[in-house]
Amino acid sequence: MGIVAIDAGGHSTKIYDGQKIHRFSSAIGYDWRERNLKQQQGEYDFEWEYKGQRGFAGTLALYESECAESRKGDSKAHPDALLRILIALHQFGEGIEHKIVVGQPIKTHTKDEKELIKGMVIGRHELTVNGQRKHLLITRCEVAAEGVTAGLLAPGIGTVRVIDIGSGTVNFGTLIDRRFNDKGSFTLSSGVETIRSTDSQAFGRQISLRALSSGWKDSDAVFLCGGGAGVMLEVVRGYFPNAQLISVEPVTANVRAFHMIARKLYG
Repeated sequence: MGIVAIDAGGHSTKIYDGQKIHRFSSAIGYDWRERNLKQQQGEYDFEWEYKGQRGFAGTLALYESECAESRKGDSKAHPDALLRILIALHQFGEGIEHKIVVGQPIKTHTKDEKELIKGMVIGRHELTVNGQRKHLLITRCEVAAEGVTAGLLAPGIGTVRVIDIGSGTVNFGTLIDRRFNDKGSFTLSSGVETIRSTDSQAFGRQISLRALSSGWKDSDAVFLCGGGAGVMLEVVRGYFPNAQLISVEPVTANVRAFHMIARKLYG
């Protein structure tokens, strides 16, 4: 039985079993076709078939699908997120039976939304990827809050702030003495791939001012993670001088923290 963490993000999907992280594009195309020109499959090239639908995913979707897209937003309770999770388990999970932890933005980390995700994920699934059919059984699924959970990787006690800059959302998390603090945590329902502006200075300013207007102090210890962390760091430092990248690779911080939760939950 596998115990894994999966961050089915809008830009890329990460799966971590405690040993190795695999990361592939979250792009999905439902416009499958027979191809005349084929090369050797890359590690993250996927042709998939699930519940009568067929398409391309991962790198292959970026190259061959005419309608490739990655669904983004402030909830992961949708079929695209399920497909990302199942492809990750099919390709990189050990065995067929799994206990998993996945993520959800803070804004929608509610009982009802979490139950929607669990109901969608838990159970038996039959999926074919690159011609290989597998029966997957997900026996347990828990839903962690994105961003704030990554704060468990940050050093120290006291007040710790986390800004998780993703493709579709920005999560602002607060921990006090390593305890999640709801009052200081929230979500901006925009990300680096959903805003029209390509000006990182302007978006970094918006992120920083949103935090300050929500009660964060410019002297706070602020840790950045997510795919946009590196680009935004210097902008955010203009408002939070103590801001720094989280100590692990920022783009994989969430999935690493999810696995910490998985180990505690499932043993």
